[in-house]
This record gives sequence, C-alpha cells and structure tokens, in this order.
Amino acid sequence: MAKNKNSPLRQKIGALRLVLILGVFVLLVKFTAYAFTGSNAILSDALESLINIAASGFALFSVIYASRLKDSNHPYGHGKMETVAVGFEGAMILLTGIFIIIKSIISLATGSMIREVDLGIFITAFSAILLAGMSIMLKRKGEKLRSDVLLADGKHLQTDVLTSLALIAGLVLFKLTGYAWIDSTLALALALHIIFSGYSLLRKSLDDLMDKADPELIERIASALEKERNSRWIDMHHLKVQKYGSSLHVDCHVTMPFYLTLEEVHDEIKNLEKTFNMHFRHRVEISVHTDPCMQKSCALCHVADCSFRLEEFSKHITWNPSNLVANRKHSIHANADNT
Repeated sequence: MAKNKNSPLRQKIGALRLVLILGVFVLLVKFTAYAFTGSNAILSDALESLINIAASGFALFSVIYASRLKDSNHPYGHGKMETVAVGFEGAMILLTGIFIIIKSIISLATGSMIREVDLGIFITAFSAILLAGMSIMLKRKGEKLRSDVLLADGKHLQTDVLTSLALIAGLVLFKLTGYAWIDSTLALALALHIIFSGYSLLRKSLDDLMDKADPELIERIASALEKERNSRWIDMHHLKVQKYGSSLHVDCHVTMPFYLTLEEVHDEIKNLEKTFNMHFRHRVEISVHTDPCMQKSCALCHVADCSFRLEEFSKHITWNPSNLVANRKHSIHANADNT
C-alpha cells in the first residue's frame, strides 16, 4: 500500500472510510425516524442506507485488494476487483428494491398508519443533507482519481438523496390529506427507482468485466495521440483498451519506418507509453505490435528526411476512433474522408 498520504490509493481509502462512518450514522438516524413514524417509505429509505453501508464496505475492501501488486496468477494486477465491487453494489440495490416492493404491497393490502409526521420530515431532511455532502465528495474524488468504484458509490448516494427528497414530499402530502395509502404507494415508486439504479450499476460492471469498448475513452485517446503525434508513428490501428480498476492496458499496432534499429523502435514505444501516461490519470501500460512501413505508406508518412521514400507525401490521415480501432493499416483510399 502506498505510504504517501496524498497518493490516489490513500485518497480513495480515506474517502470510503469517511463514507462508511457517516453511512452508519445516517442509518441510525433513518431507523430512528422509522421507529417514531412507522412509515414504510422511511423504512425503504433506511434499508437502502443499510445497502449503502454494505456496498461502501465492499468498495473499501475492493480498493485495498485492487492495489496489490501483480503476481504470476494475476499478470494484469488485481484492479478488476473494483469492477466487481460496482456489480456487487448494483445487485444489492436490486435486492433491496424487490424487498421494498413486496413489503409495500403487503402494507397496501393490510393498511398502515403513520405517526409523528413532523419528526419524520425533519429527520429525513437532516439525513438528506448528509447524503448530499457525501455524494458530492465521492463524485469529485472519483472524477479526480478516475475511480469507477468511487463514482458508483457517489451515484448511489445521489440516488439516495433524491429518494429522501421524494420521501419528504410524500410525508408532507400525507400530512395535508391524511391518506394512509400515500406512504406505501410512495414506497413502491421509490423501489422502482432504486431497482433502476441498481440495474444501471450492475450493467456497467458486467460491461467492464466483458471489456466492452468505451467510446468516450477511445475518443480521448485519439485526441491525445493526434495532439502528440510523432512523425515516426506512421500508422496506428487495431487499438484495444482494457480497464483494471484505476489502470489501463492498451494493445495496438504501430507502423514505423522499416530501417529503424530494434533499439530505436523500443525508444519510440517508450515515447508512446509516456504520451499515454501524460494525458491520463490512469496508470497506462501498452503492448505494441510493430509493423514495418511499405511503399503504400509513403504517401501518408511525415518523415521528411527519409532516403528510402518512393512516393511523395500527399495526405495527412487524422487519427480518430474509427480508424484507430479498425484492424487494418491506413491508406488514402480507405480514409478518403480524413483530412
């Protein structure tokens, strides 16, 4: 584990520990509100907070586990554990939503009464303020550290804030009308919202575990590579990206001048890796398959002092997500729409 207090790992652990502690406090506050009011909607909110604690605890474990060094059994490291944590959180949220639906239907059938409505409104508002602060902190940290697990936890807490606001509105409506069915109906609506949130997190986790392409990430890579483009990087294609927690692994094919020595090719690959790490907060490692240039590359090649050139340079091919991920070398005819 990193000893630097300001290291990304320390910042992640510190944020999740704080959320875990505050989560326990919010849980006690919400169950206190339920004890006084007997509201199914407040119970639904409290149960979601219970899931918050379980999810934050697992997220904390996943961040610590993901920081372990690579070994012979995990050559890409342990970063995927953060993705598993996101899926775990999504599954727990789904189960919570299903439980709330079952309880709300039973309450609608048997009837229920709410007590101490004013106290319930006050306590729920207080917990919503705490949750909002926690959500903002986690989302900012997650964006800064490029951490999916922090962003997922922040998104979940944001959902909890919206749930609490809807709950307050429902309690006010009940106070004005006196209709007891409002409480259970509101709980049903909140449960559907909770289920959708859980499904979104679970789907994202599965997509990341299956290494689904991230169009936004590929776009950022294309922009960074085009900005820092080296004339010896004649062509880049068949680019693939895998996420391992806060790390990225990039595979790609790069066409370079055929006359470069092995040492020079190695230096260019190191320069390419530096370019990736300069533009991304993730730690990036790359695996490059190098191709020697051929005669048809001359028209696209920016190397000005090449004594082997057989054709004049005629067109610049702009690197974009489409031609970077395609498994074919660039050519003027195949990229006629590029400038």
